[in-house]
Amino acid sequence: MNQQNDNSRTLQSYQDKTQEYVDGTPPIDDTIRTWLDSSLTLTPKDGKILEVGSGFGRDAEYIREQGFDIECSDAVPNFVELLQKKGFKTRLLDLLKDEVDDGYNMVLADAVLLHFTPEESEVVARKIHQALSKDGIFALRMKQGDGAVWTEEKLGEPRYFYYWKAEELKGMLTNCGFEWLSMTESFTGHNNASWMHIILRKAS
Repeated sequence: MNQQNDNSRTLQSYQDKTQEYVDGTPPIDDTIRTWLDSSLTLTPKDGKILEVGSGFGRDAEYIREQGFDIECSDAVPNFVELLQKKGFKTRLLDLLKDEVDDGYNMVLADAVLLHFTPEESEVVARKIHQALSKDGIFALRMKQGDGAVWTEEKLGEPRYFYYWKAEELKGMLTNCGFEWLSMTESFTGHNNASWMHIILRKAS
């Protein structure tokens, strides 16, 4: 398969291999916890939070445990069903095709935009910018690297990834109207991944 993205193929892999994804995803580590906590300190306790690409709800469960109300969404029907069973307000949302509601104080995207080309990521970032209220927070986690790849690692079915360089990503997001607040980096040995944990604010 070439390096052009067909997001529907990636989504189908998650639909076909839902349990494999759940089983193969590690629990929240200290770096993710710190990133989420830092994002939540910038968000009103009674604020509206939307997670895009919620998966099976790992991050959403943590946020709910901190006393925040969170709305989940995903483009994979199996994940939406799992989230609803866990009691989350959830809807099917394809970021490339669907509009995103507005008025959110925070939008969370953990390992989501990495499945899009740079052009698609910019479209999605602008949708998220529009969805945020004044001074709203955008928390996202991305893999660091250089360019596009299809891989069957972890699920045994193909998924598209685009690995960003930090300055390249910062430039795109700043161009979409975000103020870059912080970034921390971490390395996870289980899949040899270098991660960027980023917090942005909707620029006034």
